Amino acid sequence: MNPRATLFLLFLTLAVLGGLFYLRRHVLPTRDAEEARRYAAVFVPDDISAMEIARSSDTVVLERDDAGWRIASPVADRASPENIDRILSALRFLSVRDRVATDDPAVLTESGLTTPRVRVNLRGGPEEVRIDFGSDTALPGEVFARVAGQGTVLRVPGDIVGLCTAPVESFRDARLTDLVPGDIEKFTVRRTDGEMSLRRERGKWLIEKPVQAPADPRAVDAFLESLLGLRIAKFDAPSEPESAMIPGRSAVISLTPRGGGEAMEIEIMRGEGNSAGARFAPRGNALGVDESALGIFDVSPEALRDRSVGYVDPDTVDRIDLESDGRRLDVRRADSGWKTSDGNAVDTAKVEALVELFNNTKIGAFRPNASGTGLDAPRQRLVFSAWLSENTAEDAAGGEPLAAVEIGAEENADSVFARVLGSEDTVTVPAALGREIAEFFGPPATPR
Repeated sequence: MNPRATLFLLFLTLAVLGGLFYLRRHVLPTRDAEEARRYAAVFVPDDISAMEIARSSDTVVLERDDAGWRIASPVADRASPENIDRILSALRFLSVRDRVATDDPAVLTESGLTTPRVRVNLRGGPEEVRIDFGSDTALPGEVFARVAGQGTVLRVPGDIVGLCTAPVESFRDARLTDLVPGDIEKFTVRRTDGEMSLRRERGKWLIEKPVQAPADPRAVDAFLESLLGLRIAKFDAPSEPESAMIPGRSAVISLTPRGGGEAMEIEIMRGEGNSAGARFAPRGNALGVDESALGIFDVSPEALRDRSVGYVDPDTVDRIDLESDGRRLDVRRADSGWKTSDGNAVDTAKVEALVELFNNTKIGAFRPNASGTGLDAPRQRLVFSAWLSENTAEDAAGGEPLAAVEIGAEENADSVFARVLGSEDTVTVPAALGREIAEFFGPPATPR
């Protein structure tokens, strides 16, 4: 190739690349140019890592880290993510109603921009963004504004000034914690009347103290959600007087996070009437919280215990053994339904109704010291069993009990004493379960 042609092509390529570089640096694309005309400042909110809001009385300094937004000044606390996002969104989409090019000091003074009411500095993006907000315009709901580096005075909606000049408390996160029940592996409630401890094991909650028993995951989650999600009604509330520390006025819950980590403690204090206070080290010393916090004084192991008598999947049941008032019956799965041990067919709908009732039966109460329960010689029994694939329901070996309940004497017309498989506890269950078991036997034989 001709050397002159080669040099010409080389210079042409460099000129094109230089021109593209210049255009990219100095000429905004059409869409960006339109955004720059429409809005006071164009930036990416997710890029912002720090924000300073200088007001007449103070300067609010906000910083973002891996955990979210925090207030660095004038108080040190967790910031409200919703309120910070609201401010950033308002700044990002701050529409320009009018734009006047001027650097006249008299105009800046008249517009309140020489000493602005609010100055916002945003850092973390490619360039620092500073916006000043001055006095109200002659038009309602608008204020004068100026973006650093731009020789123009803007008219913009005035709502942003209200957001930026709100009390410091509005920047603070009103949630006592930023935790959810799934973050907790173990917790202990300490009150003057005793201690209650629960832990999560293989995805299930277990009560360790004062009894050892399975816990109801929905009841545990509801308790933790209420406590972890407490709303702060008053920041920096006065410390409770010593008189508030009398027995019964204070309770502490110690929380161990999942995956390990240092335990956290929340102290709840009962105030006058239904008022409540809290101490949680990451949020300061004394806080006024919603009265739902007082539920920590009422929660009991019984309230959190699993009240299910058991659960069986109908498709896994191969045999049902029933006993009622001395009569016995076993119902076995047949090819097309169910039959008794002597070959009589059993209505499938009746079996399904028994399984559904058992699965939906809830323990009414735990009666550890109850007398006259009749469980030393149970009046009724119900056992659901499954058989291994190489055996059948007729085989003596291979059966595996899935769930069972024994029923004793009546507590009253609506409930009976009972004991479920795998537990020695005496409980009460609805009498309807006993009546359903008896239905399988029909009316008792009439004595001759």
